[in-house]
Amino acid sequence: MTVAKKMRALVLNAKGDIREESRQIPQPSDGELLVRVAYCGICGSDIHAYHGMQPSLTYPCVMGHEIVGTIVDINGDSAFAIGDAVVIDPSFRCGACIQCTSGKENICSDLKVLGVHCDGGFAEYCLCGMEMAHLVPAGLDLDVAAFCEPMSIAVHAASRMLGDKRDVVAIIGAGPIGLALLLYVRPLFKTVLVVDMLENRREVAVALGANQVFHPLDIPMDFSADVVFDAVSNPHTARLSERVVARGGEVIIVGMAEASTGFSLLTILKKELRVSGTRMTMSTDFGKALDYLVRLDAQLVRRIITHTYTLKDALEGFALAEKHPESSIKILINGQGETR
Repeated sequence: MTVAKKMRALVLNAKGDIREESRQIPQPSDGELLVRVAYCGICGSDIHAYHGMQPSLTYPCVMGHEIVGTIVDINGDSAFAIGDAVVIDPSFRCGACIQCTSGKENICSDLKVLGVHCDGGFAEYCLCGMEMAHLVPAGLDLDVAAFCEPMSIAVHAASRMLGDKRDVVAIIGAGPIGLALLLYVRPLFKTVLVVDMLENRREVAVALGANQVFHPLDIPMDFSADVVFDAVSNPHTARLSERVVARGGEVIIVGMAEASTGFSLLTILKKELRVSGTRMTMSTDFGKALDYLVRLDAQLVRRIITHTYTLKDALEGFALAEKHPESSIKILINGQGETR
């Protein structure tokens, strides 16, 4: 397949300085694929990076790690073929540290991420290692497949559950990750409660199968959950988690936690709680996420994907994601097509 020499890319040159630029299309090294980006989702971490809150990021950088596209070039022997549609696991894992060799590759001591440590998917083309690519199953539309990375976060978070009691689960935060968790864990519990301050997100949670939805101030005082997923992780949600989790229950911290959230050690002791963190994903979580997306009604995922922008209009998408969560949830950047 003939590939042009120049591409459009959204480049973060410094804190608050992001521009569409013309760049050379990168050439794959041995063991790499060149992918023509179909969609790349805007993540909250991209917003943080834009504001200089990602210390690992190297300028200039093409952000974006929620990537789906089509292979246009292959360097080396590969099970993939040109024209294959793939989603990209954005994590680079060393494979040699004690975490990697003991089955904890998601907390690799030298973990690096596409779109942070090297260029990612807010461009017409991007590179990835062959081991990072997962074939999109037949019948799965690419806009839905773009939700694979958030779904893989939910898959890994759910794997952190240790308790056997699965009657009631509370999900705090109905952003993309919280809603991915809702879709993934709803078959595992009798009752799923979702908490969010924003009405539009509570409405989507109901459409996705939540049994109950509440504004944080409206949760009944006698409510309790066997498992709480905190997909926000700030001091307010930490206090809410410790209040609603049942005695002997567990809290799983999914959101990008603030350094100090004020979770009470005394509450952990008195309720005999299990409090766990969850970071990134295992490589196997991507395959599980893809399999789950294939089985889901695509229209459920499209309730989460509220807007799509082109690279040319991507800054509008960033502004919408940051300033208007009351009217948006997951925003995709279309590497090739139209804003809608």
